[in-house]
Amino acid sequence: MHNDKYIAYSLQDFLDDDAFVKWATGAVPGQTEAGRFWSSFTETYPGSAGNFTQALQFIQTYRSQEVTTAADRKAALLNRITQTLEGQQQLPEAPQATKASRASRDTLPAQKARLRWLRPWMKIAASLLLILATGYLTLQFMHRKQIVDTGYGEKRTVTLPDHSIVILNANSSLHYANSWDTSAPREVWIEGEAFFDVAHINTDPLHIHPHERFIVHSKDITIEVLGTSFNVKSRHGKTNIGLVTGKIKVNSTGTHDRPAIVMLPGDYIEYGGESLLRNQKLERPEKLKDWTRKEIIFTNAALEEIIETLQDNYGYTVETKDEHIRRMKIEGEINVANVDELLTVISTTLNVKVNKSSEKHLVFYLGR
Repeated sequence: MHNDKYIAYSLQDFLDDDAFVKWATGAVPGQTEAGRFWSSFTETYPGSAGNFTQALQFIQTYRSQEVTTAADRKAALLNRITQTLEGQQQLPEAPQATKASRASRDTLPAQKARLRWLRPWMKIAASLLLILATGYLTLQFMHRKQIVDTGYGEKRTVTLPDHSIVILNANSSLHYANSWDTSAPREVWIEGEAFFDVAHINTDPLHIHPHERFIVHSKDITIEVLGTSFNVKSRHGKTNIGLVTGKIKVNSTGTHDRPAIVMLPGDYIEYGGESLLRNQKLERPEKLKDWTRKEIIFTNAALEEIIETLQDNYGYTVETKDEHIRRMKIEGEINVANVDELLTVISTTLNVKVNKSSEKHLVFYLGR
């Protein structure tokens, strides 16, 4: 179990992550894969260890052992704090207390006097703690992240708080704040593939305010936008970016001495980790958006690309009997409505047979 989204996690992100909360509250056994992942988190992600530890301490101190909705968690937290403080201020007599124990308590006037002396300070501490907890939770609720996930074969259109549009491809995830601070840049995090049509709110290019910037985070890449449309695909350790309209600036976050790349319409680049693998000009950049339609579309595609799409977007496991098959290419454009039609095109265009050994397992082999 490994997920690079945790690299950018803030304290709020951890508190909003149900998987983390379940583990922190003891709902996930330590011997499971998830339990081992969280137990070794600070070793796997040392850069996020500070926020991780703070969130863990906060949950273990104040959260109940049930994982509920955000509103329920807030109510339960305040109720738990109140009960704890009331219990400290009032020490009820146990129902089964014996005469001897009551007599013993009566012989400790100094302790009782000390408790009475501390009680006003405890009330002040209780009030301050409730105010801080309520303020913190209110801030957390206002700025918690929205997470939009898509399943295999699913596409979703998301309208962001600034009315920018994001079309999310299958097996992808989009993270963004529930409400955006007007004094800070607009930021989103993408895993998988998405097409962005960003709202342009700047009126003076020579004077750009922070909230007029739009920033997309994807693995080791940061894309800075003012208003434009572009495609981002981040899978298998590579990030591809293609610009349709406008202008964007791309930074590799892992390397500080490499200058940023400013992209113009038609530019297409590919990063592998921190290395720039490809930088080219597209003849028809508008085709970057073809996948956002319901059809399955390829242009001059190698079978390797088609196989990756079947695996990444539709959840298939694909086995090839000969590695040469993956390098075979279908010239021209493929435009089909579903996977079955795509498999038919492959088998009729190339000398390749497709065997569906199970619902989600395909075997490609050369025809005889």
